[in-house]
Amino acid sequence: MGACNGGGSSGSSSGAGNSSGTGSSSGAKLNAADYLLTGGTAATSAYKDEPNKETTEATAFQDPVPKCMQLSDSDLGPASTDHANGDMFTADGGTAIQSGARVFASADVVTKHIALVRRDDFPKCFAQALMSGSGGSGGLGGATLRSATAATPPPGATALTRAVFNVSSGSGTVEVNADLISIFSGRVESVILIVNPLQQVGTDTLNALAEQVVPKLAKQ
Repeated sequence: MGACNGGGSSGSSSGAGNSSGTGSSSGAKLNAADYLLTGGTAATSAYKDEPNKETTEATAFQDPVPKCMQLSDSDLGPASTDHANGDMFTADGGTAIQSGARVFASADVVTKHIALVRRDDFPKCFAQALMSGSGGSGGLGGATLRSATAATPPPGATALTRAVFNVSSGSGTVEVNADLISIFSGRVESVILIVNPLQQVGTDTLNALAEQVVPKLAKQ
């Protein structure tokens, strides 16, 4: 996902039109593309909708998150069995929204990951990953981190991670905000990354975005 794609150690790859493989070794066959943000809804109608050409898996655990959190392969568990990236949503003011989803063979892996995104060290490690631009995503190279915190997630979501950066521009320093909504349930992990200049997006926006995806995961 732009800044959220990358070579994490917990399996890797993506696409809304970019889906890789399907199914699992246990339970019903699930398609990662069914658990993404989509256009034409109240949550996304105000944004320009473009296909996402990125095929790298979108994961909350992109490098260097595993190293930063001192996670082993055992902590992360088996790789995903399917992944997909949603469309890119942008607004004239500079807001950019991306989503990604992953399917796992066992819900036990997702349960492990729920605990990880709720750990105290996750926000700072995730912010470092955004700045590093892992996986060829570009990231926020040259940015400095102002804050990285866990906040109350939207209803039904697993976690909300909020980071604020100072980014140098031709006219000085610009504040850039990044919010990661993690929605982990059953055998599916869906993430929504919102990058917004100058100020954090409001609670209503976060809730509306999550509200589109949360019911999808409930239908596994």
